[in-house]
Amino acid sequence: MLMKSPVGSKKALASTQLEDGLMAYRCPESGGHYISAVSYMRWLSNQPARLPQLPPDGEDMHECIETSSAKLCPETGTIMSRYQVGHGFSFTVDRSITGGIWLDAGEWEALRRRNFHDEIHYIFTQPWQSNVLEQERATSARKRLEERLGVELLGRVDALKSEIAGSPHREQILAYLFHD
Repeated sequence: MLMKSPVGSKKALASTQLEDGLMAYRCPESGGHYISAVSYMRWLSNQPARLPQLPPDGEDMHECIETSSAKLCPETGTIMSRYQVGHGFSFTVDRSITGGIWLDAGEWEALRRRNFHDEIHYIFTQPWQSNVLEQERATSARKRLEERLGVELLGRVDALKSEIAGSPHREQILAYLFHD
């Protein structure tokens, strides 16, 4: 079956091996990859153990080339759904109704670098997406607070907050702070 790229000029995808035992299809124009659900789950089942996630390294955003237009599944021709990855990644991953996954150029490498490549299937779950939404809310609230208080004052408040949290006199300190 000839599969066409969901981006660019819709060129034919070329079969490639992303990892030992993980077959995918690569777009010759964009460098993105399509991984069928069967191929991904087969590869995943042969992995010895889930790798521990690594923290952001600053390279996650620089090498990825995210395309913003809607994508059509190479297998079915239906519109793919877009999911935020979160956890320090700024890009999204697209998923077909078949469970197939589209990764724009550089996204597989970014996920692999931080050991998220063996849990792509979790990105599409409600708990993962709820966590991503909560992270976004916390980041947004922090940014608003920083705008209101300023970086320096917020830094001092954070230091005091940490000191109070570790104090055996926490209750008395808080009572004193909130006493009129």
